[in-house]
Amino acid sequence: MNKFETNEFNPNNVPLPANDFFSFLDGEVYYIGALQDGEYSRYIKTGEEVLTYDAFQKTKFLFRWKESGYVICLAEDPSMVITLRNTNEPGKFFISAERYQNRADQIWDILPHYDENGETDGIAIRTERKYSGNHIYIGWDKYSVVAVLGTDDNTNLALCPLSDWVTFGLACMQYLGWSYSTDNDVGRALNNYYNNIRMNISTENALMYNNVGLIVNQAGGNFRQLHYADVFMDGVACEVIAVCNAIRLATGNFDEMNHDFFKLVVEFELSGLYKNSIKKLIVDTGSAFGIKRLASISTREGGWGGDPDRIASCLEGHNMKFDTVHSKDKNPSKDKKLDGNVVKSDEVLKNTLCAIISYKFSTFHQAIHTFACTYDGTEIQTFNKYSDHTPADNYLNRGTTSVQRGIYETLSSLFAYDKDSKFYVGYFLKK
Repeated sequence: MNKFETNEFNPNNVPLPANDFFSFLDGEVYYIGALQDGEYSRYIKTGEEVLTYDAFQKTKFLFRWKESGYVICLAEDPSMVITLRNTNEPGKFFISAERYQNRADQIWDILPHYDENGETDGIAIRTERKYSGNHIYIGWDKYSVVAVLGTDDNTNLALCPLSDWVTFGLACMQYLGWSYSTDNDVGRALNNYYNNIRMNISTENALMYNNVGLIVNQAGGNFRQLHYADVFMDGVACEVIAVCNAIRLATGNFDEMNHDFFKLVVEFELSGLYKNSIKKLIVDTGSAFGIKRLASISTREGGWGGDPDRIASCLEGHNMKFDTVHSKDKNPSKDKKLDGNVVKSDEVLKNTLCAIISYKFSTFHQAIHTFACTYDGTEIQTFNKYSDHTPADNYLNRGTTSVQRGIYETLSSLFAYDKDSKFYVGYFLKK
């Protein structure tokens, strides 16, 4: 029997949506905390090859899936991984951070931890292979990380997010009921995820830019059939697209099957939906009176898209470094015709990898649009700035007009051209 089909991994016997479901932590970054009385009391910290627990200092760990278990890397140096080693005393082990060598003692299971009543109360991390018929668990003794033969109270751990953002991995653990419950509709989000990856985006939504696959044409292609909470993505997924494009631009990494994008959709469904009761009242009232621009906005869950102010938590949760420029910041410009924060954003963008820009419409429309962009040394290239631009439009071709291209000298010129838009917030990703 597949080990993931056992009660150890799936104590609540919830339906598993895919054979590789338990790879859900792949590529994600967390702190590893010791759970005592439901609280994070200490965190694993590395110092050269020594692992200890500390109440304040903590190390970020990157999880990499390897067929049936995880390699747990130091996020700042993924070549170093948590390793189980033999001591000079037979049957005794210790745990250290060592260079990855594709060894069996560097592969770990992540599974629920059980309290004395048989209830899940955290997670356990244990060796995938057995030694003399037993698994070895990561535990602690006072302030040291130790190897424990079998599970006990001192092997109760937690994967601690980097921000108040529900990552895809945390959503899957919530779905399994491993450590805590949530009011979020995790079942709906994961159902949308598996439906979406089966459909995927179309060639009309995929753009290659400097050998990085980006997502465009939100209004067309398959976006009219892809799910986001209780609506379709075509009118509301700009924040998710912008964040995904920016992360891809900053790292140079992208998933050709777009699972990274669809995982972000799950995360925005659970942590980043835009909710504004006043705007909902305006839209409902406008719809009742037949105001066309308002009647086109859905007030169902997800109908407002993503919350631009939650993008910071998303980037933190994905271990991205960035600076923020917000419209609420006081930054007056000498030229009263220019927005001082847009001028500031132009300077910041020149020294960063790429940016995520959100703007509000100046009219009664009430909507927000978000796009990713990058500065190539002379101009700003925008992606999904115009939601109906397909790759076939060739809008990054200098032979077309700037309006068709979506290329601008500066953000200031962009907002000067789009009279109906007003800068709201910008996130500038850096190395």
